[in-house]
Amino acid sequence: MLLQVLSLAGWFAAMVVLMSLIEHQIHCKLMHKQPRASFLKKLRVRQKIFTSHAVEHHTQYRKVFHDDPMPKGEDRGIRLNFWEGLVEGLPVAIILSFFSFVGAGMFMLVVAIHHTIWNQIHLEMHKPTKRFFANWSLYKFCARHHFLHHKYPDKNFNVAFPIGDYICGTIAKPSEKDWEAMRAEGIA
Repeated sequence: MLLQVLSLAGWFAAMVVLMSLIEHQIHCKLMHKQPRASFLKKLRVRQKIFTSHAVEHHTQYRKVFHDDPMPKGEDRGIRLNFWEGLVEGLPVAIILSFFSFVGAGMFMLVVAIHHTIWNQIHLEMHKPTKRFFANWSLYKFCARHHFLHHKYPDKNFNVAFPIGDYICGTIAKPSEKDWEAMRAEGIA
């Protein structure tokens, strides 16, 4: 029994790291960098992803990290689509199933948890309503991490699980001025 619990915990931890690395690469490569190959630049879906995030979301939240509530549809890049995330996670789960059905199932569970957490904390970061977790130190750590991403867009690509930034060496180091701004936001 203990061995099974440890095995599940190990798979869960490994899938959290994998999800963090996937989030990091998607955010870094698709949402912040224009592709070098010209045929990729012309793909409508690729351009929509880049424009929605790097241009619209980062323009809206560049100077002010959060804003007053806005009408639905006027916010830019605040939410992940839960169901699309599960569909997009299927290819990874299928590959994992060749090695372990438990790993494949655990990956899909982690995708669901990631998208749920991501949506809640990202909303609180940009549209604070003092959700029940707003004063938790773990949330404030993630909020500071994401705040610095908006200040330094080539750093801190993870939102929910900032493990990938540590692995990939993309951690922003806050200046004293950054700490002052984060204290003013109530996240330091």
